[in-house]
Amino acid sequence: MLHVFIHSGALDERNPGNQLAVLDIAYAKRSYMADYDIALLVKGYGEARRDAVKGYPRWSGSLWDLVARALTRALYEADEAPPAGPVDRRCAYATKLCIAVFRSTAEEGPGFEIATGEIVQAGKRGLYTVNLEEDILGRRSATFEYGTKRLVHADLVLRALCWALFGKDTLGRRPALILPPAIKVDGVERFDIENLEEPARTGFDRYRAPAGTTSPDPMPKAEDYARFLTRG
Repeated sequence: MLHVFIHSGALDERNPGNQLAVLDIAYAKRSYMADYDIALLVKGYGEARRDAVKGYPRWSGSLWDLVARALTRALYEADEAPPAGPVDRRCAYATKLCIAVFRSTAEEGPGFEIATGEIVQAGKRGLYTVNLEEDILGRRSATFEYGTKRLVHADLVLRALCWALFGKDTLGRRPALILPPAIKVDGVERFDIENLEEPARTGFDRYRAPAGTTSPDPMPKAEDYARFLTRG
């Protein structure tokens, strides 16, 4: 399960008092094309907004892409949000927000942080800069405009993610499932690990050769990769 926390202020200022929303993303179907149940709980709004992201390829894109799609479903009950529209110069605004993503499993306990981000108003009302960090795929950033008369913090986060990922304020195409070409070697389907793109490559290497073990085979079995996509 993923837990996405949205706070006002900077990352090092996080506390229960400035938490604005939390988004939970949990497997409904764990497969190479996974289904996720999602729930968005916004401070002051009581009951969580529940929806689902269906048919999403595992280990095939940025973690932030999945978070953006989950926010879109939770906020708009659709696979695509409407454009944010022009900035209202009298808009409500946030000076600074931060986002933290934690992964938790029954085996790992309460979870550990795998991605963080900060959104800062950059000098004038409605002009923001977003900086994102994530395990494996690293850093990305964008500067964008956003301003409505009523500020919805989760929607501001969604638009920031979209600008950083796609260069616009709505979602782009979902990532394609990463499937490296395989050849038969001594009767076994194998593939060259150099043909496996990130984040699948690092995820697969961690799955088949945890830290401290011997170096993994550079020509792994295709069936091992298929097993990783459904279980890893």
